Amino acid sequence: MSASHSMSPCARFRTSYSLILLLPLLASALAGCLTPVRAVPTPTPWPTPVPSEQKRYTVTRGTIEDRFQIIAEVAPLRWEPLAFAVDGKLGAVLVNEGEQAEEGQILAELIMPDLLEQLEQARLDLSRAESVLWVYENELTFDLERAQLEARRAELLMQHAREAGDTNEIALQEVALQLAQVNLREIESRVDPSLEQAVARAKLAVAALERQVEERRIRAPFTGQVVAVGIGLNSMRGPLEPPQRRADVPAFSPFIVIVEPDPVELIVSSQAARVSDLVIGQEVTAIHRWAQDEPFPVHVTQLPTISSGDRFIPGFPGSIHLSVEGETPPLVAGEFINIEVVAAVRDDTLLLPDAAVRRFGGRTFVVVQDGDRQRRIDIRTGLESRGMVEVLEGLEEGDVILGR
Repeated sequence: MSASHSMSPCARFRTSYSLILLLPLLASALAGCLTPVRAVPTPTPWPTPVPSEQKRYTVTRGTIEDRFQIIAEVAPLRWEPLAFAVDGKLGAVLVNEGEQAEEGQILAELIMPDLLEQLEQARLDLSRAESVLWVYENELTFDLERAQLEARRAELLMQHAREAGDTNEIALQEVALQLAQVNLREIESRVDPSLEQAVARAKLAVAALERQVEERRIRAPFTGQVVAVGIGLNSMRGPLEPPQRRADVPAFSPFIVIVEPDPVELIVSSQAARVSDLVIGQEVTAIHRWAQDEPFPVHVTQLPTISSGDRFIPGFPGSIHLSVEGETPPLVAGEFINIEVVAAVRDDTLLLPDAAVRRFGGRTFVVVQDGDRQRRIDIRTGLESRGMVEVLEGLEEGDVILGR
């Protein structure tokens, strides 16, 4: 009997079950053996760093200028702030910003109906008083002329009587002449002072009311352009309160600003960089952006410490003022001009590029090559401009400096 036939049924089942479990493992192993082997990539070699050679600079002699630029605004030379002389409520504003105004033109006025009525009545009273005085003076003039003619007639009759030698006629004409002369003197002295006084009083009343009316009006003092209208013009750079009818307007507070378009000046803000380097009388160069090839000289005329005097410059408190003289490109108020200032010039001085100067820890120094090592040298610098630095102490002409 063979071995297979001698196995029990249970033993055969266990054997078959073990084979079934091994089949997946065998398949996985065979699959792994059949997978192609991938080659490991060769790492890319890093390039060997090549030390860069430091740039070297040589101390030279030359000229250096301390130049800087600031921005100026074109402004009319003549600004006139206009204000009401009394407190009141706004009536009519008769001009707008940007409009031209003629000298003497009424630009704005406060509400004053009662005052205008009083003025009209006072003018009527004056006219009436002047009419009464005129009639009286005309009558007096005619009476005086008649008395003068009567006196002349008496003189002629007297002369004729004397030539005729008529004694009685002479006596009569002497009396007639005396009567004519008395009448003339009487008329000449017949002046009613009350009529003249009435006219004088009426004129004073009209003048007083006209003055009160003018205190409530704003007139153009010259022909020019209105550049601002509003309440609070002491600060033109900020938002202005629009002028509304019946709004309260304080006395002596600029309400309208009128300017003469020509001549002009240049205004620099006191907050601009390096304006403290400017001095009165200093000449600087103005460059118009539309005419950069036509620079023109201007002069400093006022500084912030003294420009806040009695001249009102709306929107430019405490500014620097530059005068414009001679031929210039067209300048329009409100546009901006570049101002170039030469603060200082040094001739025949030691110069070094800024790239060679090092600053650290409060020290200013340069680095020089001393054999195989580098050495620091402290220096004292002066002017700096356009990438160059003036060397006052520490170096000599021809010294070679390592750059940063």
